[in-house]
Amino acid sequence: MLAGGGMGPDDDGVSFAHALATLKEQGSALLVVGSVPEEMFADASATMLGDPSADPPRRRLVVTSEPNRSSAIRRLRETGPLSSEYARLVTRGQEARSTAAASRPLDQIAPRTHVIDGSIGTLGTTIARVIEEFDLFAGGLVPAEFRMAFDCLPMLLSTYGRETTFRFLHAVVAQARAVSGLAHFRLPREMDSKVVRLFQPLFDATVELRIDGDELGQRWHFRDRDLTSDWLPIDGPA
Repeated sequence: MLAGGGMGPDDDGVSFAHALATLKEQGSALLVVGSVPEEMFADASATMLGDPSADPPRRRLVVTSEPNRSSAIRRLRETGPLSSEYARLVTRGQEARSTAAASRPLDQIAPRTHVIDGSIGTLGTTIARVIEEFDLFAGGLVPAEFRMAFDCLPMLLSTYGRETTFRFLHAVVAQARAVSGLAHFRLPREMDSKVVRLFQPLFDATVELRIDGDELGQRWHFRDRDLTSDWLPIDGPA
């Protein structure tokens, strides 16, 4: 999805390619909107988490709620190694526990999982700790090496409201940008909804998803550029 080229007419295609390359070079945060089925969103999310053949492998974090854990694990399996230095899952559950998969057979089929049963602050500190550990494993993350998928925006909004969620997002986006990572945050609302307009200033671009027949399409809106793409198919991983 973050691969350049093929993004529109000739001149616009060059502009989009440059804009996408800049997002990867500098680190970025994307707001992913539109109401599409979970499996289709997971396909789009996987392209943002990166190419499983990337060198160095992407260090991937998925933050999700309990009902969506299987989708999160599938995305991590499809996009790179599952060992704890390359893949982590943060989710909410009934008991606070951290499942280290260092020396268990389970490590072959599931990533290390941090289950949070606490405040929004605990969620934020857990994400920060995972990013720090990835940075240590890498000996310093290179641009676009760290990838994060954040699926919990609806849960945060219903639990904490817009003001607290806004402040939380501001902090988490800053953490991802500090290591030049690529993070995407799912908000399954329409592009013109009030809550989307509220959160858009926090993000470098908004990626709009829709179903066209049997296909999933995307349209990109860049915050700091007068640039909006046509409706495009979901590309391969980046």
